[in-house]
Amino acid sequence: MRRMRRGPRLEEDRDVDYKETYFRLLGFAKPYLSLIIIVLVLALIGSFVGIIPDQIMGVAVDRIFNYAQMSEQVEETALPDTGIDDPEPPTTPEQQFARALPVTPYVDRITDFITERWLENITPALGEALVLALIFMFLYIFSRGLNIIQGILTVYIGQSLIYDVRKKVYDHLQRLSFKYFENNRTGDVMARVVNDVDSLADVIVGPVIEVVTNVSGLIFVLYFCLIWDWKLTLMALIAVPILILVTKYFGTKLRINFRKLRRRIGDLNGLLQDNISGIRVIKAFSREEHEFERFDEKNQKNFESRLKLGILFRVFRPIINFLNQIGTLVVLCFGSLQVYRGLISPGIFVTFFRYLPRLYNPITGFSRFYHQIQRALASSERVFEVLDTEPEIEDIPDAIELKEVEGHVEFEHVNFSYDEESQVLQDINLEAQPGEMIAFVGPSGAGKTTLTNLIPRFYDPTEGSILIDGHNLKKIKAKILRKNIGIVQQDPFLFNDSIKNNISYGNLQASEEEIKKAAKAANCHQFIKDFSEGYETQIGERGVKLSGGQKQRVSIARAILADPKILILDEATSSVDTETEILIQKAIDNLVKNRTTFVIAHRLSTIQGADMIVVMDKGQIVETGNHQDLIEKEGLYRKLHDMQFYATLKNREGNEAQESMLDNSSGGFPGLEDDDIFGNK
Repeated sequence: MRRMRRGPRLEEDRDVDYKETYFRLLGFAKPYLSLIIIVLVLALIGSFVGIIPDQIMGVAVDRIFNYAQMSEQVEETALPDTGIDDPEPPTTPEQQFARALPVTPYVDRITDFITERWLENITPALGEALVLALIFMFLYIFSRGLNIIQGILTVYIGQSLIYDVRKKVYDHLQRLSFKYFENNRTGDVMARVVNDVDSLADVIVGPVIEVVTNVSGLIFVLYFCLIWDWKLTLMALIAVPILILVTKYFGTKLRINFRKLRRRIGDLNGLLQDNISGIRVIKAFSREEHEFERFDEKNQKNFESRLKLGILFRVFRPIINFLNQIGTLVVLCFGSLQVYRGLISPGIFVTFFRYLPRLYNPITGFSRFYHQIQRALASSERVFEVLDTEPEIEDIPDAIELKEVEGHVEFEHVNFSYDEESQVLQDINLEAQPGEMIAFVGPSGAGKTTLTNLIPRFYDPTEGSILIDGHNLKKIKAKILRKNIGIVQQDPFLFNDSIKNNISYGNLQASEEEIKKAAKAANCHQFIKDFSEGYETQIGERGVKLSGGQKQRVSIARAILADPKILILDEATSSVDTETEILIQKAIDNLVKNRTTFVIAHRLSTIQGADMIVVMDKGQIVETGNHQDLIEKEGLYRKLHDMQFYATLKNREGNEAQESMLDNSSGGFPGLEDDDIFGNK
C-alpha cells in the first residue's frame, strides 16, 4: 500500500552541547597531528620573530634622538676639532631607557662587527642606521617566510580535513536506509554534504592556529610591555572586559542566525532540486508563475537571514574597532606624558605604540574565531545529524555470504508498516520456487511494490521473516543479497552518462562485447546504433534524451548484464505504447529465463503466462492461482480482468467505428460529400 508518509526528520532546533560538538570536530584532525604540531611550532617562532622588528625600530628612534641631542650639545659647547668623526653621545635618561630594549645589546654587537669589517670609511651614525635597516629587513623577511610556510601547511591540513569529512558523510549516506531519503529533501541533504562540510574549513584548523599565534604573540608582547611600564600596559587593556562582553553577546546572536540561515539554504536547495527535476511538469501545466512565487518566498527568507547576519557584522565590527581605539588613545595621551617627563624613551614609546595592535589582535582575533565557531557549529550540527543517523538496515556481525543463489523465496507471516498508524502488509505467506514467475496484481495502494521492496531488503518486515534458499534475509550480507537481485522499475533511473556506462552499471567488469550482447537481448541495440555516437551517446540527466521505451530497454539491458538470480519487474510496460510494449516484452522474455521473477503489472495481458498470480487488496493476499483458475473463481482478479477487457474492447470498437465513418465518407465527414464541405451542391 503506497501512501504519503512522514518519518522522523533531521532536527533543526535541538539543544546542542557546543563544546562537545567542537571537540568532536577536532577529532577529525588526529591523522594530521604531526603536521599540526609543526605548524604550531612555526607559529610560536613566527610570533616571537615577528615582534623583534618593532624593537629594532625603537632602537633606531632612540639612536636618532640621541644623536640629535649630541649634535645640539656639540654646537652649544663649540668643541674643537679633534679628528674624531662622531664623539660618544652623553649618557642621558633616554639612552639608558633605550638600552632597556632587549635587542639593544645584540644590535650593538652586530653593528660593531659589521662597521669594523666593512663600514670603516663611513660615520658610526650612518653605519648603525644601515645595520638597523638590514636587521629589520632580514627579520621581516624571515618572519613572513615562516608565515608563508605555516599558511601553506594550514591550507593543506584544512582541505584534507574537509576531504575526509565529506568522504565520511557520503559513505554514511550510502549506508542509510530508504526511509531516510524518503523523509528528507534531496536538496537539503546535498546542502549538508557540500555547503555545510565546506564551512567546517573555517574552524577546524586555520582559526585554531591563528588563535595560538595571536595568544603566543600576546604573551611575548605583554612580557616586554609590563617590564617597560606596567601601569601604561594595564591602562592600554582598559577596554578588554567590555570587548569580551560585547563579543559574547554578538556571538549568541550570530549562532542563532547562522542556524536559521543553514536551514533556509537547505530549503532553497530542496526547492531548486525539485523544480529542476520537474521542469517538464511545471511547463506542461504552465505553473512557472506559481513556482516562481514559491521560489521567491524561500529566497525572501534566505535574504532576511543573510540581511540580519550582515547587519550584525556591520554593527559588531565598528564597536570592536571603537573599543580598540580607546586603548590607543590612552597610550597616546599617557605615553606621551611619560616621554615628556623622561620616564620612558621615545624608542620604547614607539615600540609600545606599535605593540598595541598585538595586544588587541588576539582579542579581536578571538572574537573573529568565536564568530567562525558559531557559523561552523551551525553547519557541524547538520553534518553530525547525518553521521548520527543510524542505518535501519545493517548486517549482523555474523552475516553470511551466499556463494550461489538458486532463487527459492519464502514469505512467512510477514507484516509491515512504515509507521505506527497503519499496517501496509498483513500476514503475507508466499513461496516462489527457483525459476518461477510470480505476478502481483491488485488495485493501487494494495501493497504490491512494498512487498517486492522487502525482497532486496530495502526495508525489514515489522513481523515475520523472508527467506532466500532457506536463509533469513537478515542473516545474509545485504551487498551479496542485492548483487543477486535485479530490478527494472516502472520509471527507470538512468545516470547523466553514456548509454554504455549506464548498461555496464549492471556489471562494471563487463567487456564491450558483453554490453552489446545485453543490449541486443533487450532490443535496444538497433536504436543505439542509430545515434551518431552510438554507445558513447550522452543521454542527459535521468536519460532525458531518450524516450520512455528506450530508457526502459536500456534498464533491462543493465539488468541482463547483472545476471541476477532473482528479478523484480515493477510495472515495466505500463506507460508505453503498444509497439514499444511488444519490444519491451520480448526483452523481458529474454531477461526472465531461468530466474525467479516477481512481476507487478497493471496490464493483465502481460502476466497470463505467470506460474502464479497473487491478487492483493489492502495489504493482504486475497487470491492466488494461475490465470485460468482465477478467471473461474470470479473474484477480484476476474473483476479486474473484465474491467480491462471491456475497456480495451470499447477502445477497439471506437477506433473501428471511426475508421468506418471515414471510409464511408471518402475521408470526409459522415453524411456529406467532399464538395459539401465547401458549401457546393
